[in-house]
Amino acid sequence: MEENIEYAAEQVDKVISLDVGLRGVIGKLYSFAREKISLPLCLNAAELLKERLESGKVVFLATGWPDRPHITHKIAESDGPPGAAVLARGLHIGFNAVPFIFAEEQLVTGISKVVQAAGFRILNPEEAIKSAFSRAPIHAAAVLSFPTDKREAEAKARELIDKYDPAAVVTIERGGMNEKGEIHTSRGDNTTEVLAKIDYLVTEASERGIVTIGIGDGGNEIGMGLIKDEIRKNIPFGAECRCGCGSGIAPETVTDTLVAAAVSNWGAYGVTACLSLLSKNINIFHNEAIEERILRESANASFIDGITGYVDPSADGLPLSVNTSVVRILREIVEKSIIKS
Repeated sequence: MEENIEYAAEQVDKVISLDVGLRGVIGKLYSFAREKISLPLCLNAAELLKERLESGKVVFLATGWPDRPHITHKIAESDGPPGAAVLARGLHIGFNAVPFIFAEEQLVTGISKVVQAAGFRILNPEEAIKSAFSRAPIHAAAVLSFPTDKREAEAKARELIDKYDPAAVVTIERGGMNEKGEIHTSRGDNTTEVLAKIDYLVTEASERGIVTIGIGDGGNEIGMGLIKDEIRKNIPFGAECRCGCGSGIAPETVTDTLVAAAVSNWGAYGVTACLSLLSKNINIFHNEAIEERILRESANASFIDGITGYVDPSADGLPLSVNTSVVRILREIVEKSIIKS
């Protein structure tokens, strides 16, 4: 690998792990992950994706987090869907991949709007696959529901992988099951009932040798099983949650690699930036205008900021201006690296 690329990727990791919101968690999570992964986290994930991607190949992404389920299961947060939309866009532009995005049934309409803001026409799976081979350009993605029932989720995972044979499975801000099969918020509250059991999609893929990548920011997301012992010892509610299950928020599910970011959206942006670095193609990474369009559409879809509780074009307590600034900095790193290569 070019030394320039690895150095640039280190800067990408610094940007996406900057604790602007002062939550006090990302520094620990990132350090724990880097003890297990020698390369910059975003670069390691991007390399795994680039190795497996082929034109017309399906990639599974899972996102969406029903938040405040004690009020209604229809409330969901703005961290996750924008990241999935940006990564899907990069995978499609750079490699002609066909993104399938999975979430809870009640979130499909909202996430479809966010993905559309990234430039996609939302089609059914078969139509989306056909679009990859169309002579007339059409850029399509599918947004699909995934079961909340564990038994149904296990069966659905087998069915989907049998049918579409994805190149990879990537989760962005998806709650992971702990050793007792329970899913928690970072505040230690149980949210198992309303969340789609994406863990089964990841484990089924892993058993078949399909690349799996987890992106998270709180220590309770799929993929954090890689550092579960450290989470249990060092992260609030890691070993003891508020629901009484006795096992804490630390997930069991391990992915091939893990991206720990200050905001999960930023983790997905970092992976996309590193795909741009590896491909020497700036167009794979989005820009501030697209970021603003996506976050505004997220608010239009009624996704709330998980920290403030407001329906805003923000994520994890950080306003639109901060998110577009992060995108500008990441894009500058990519542009400078490409020029120097």
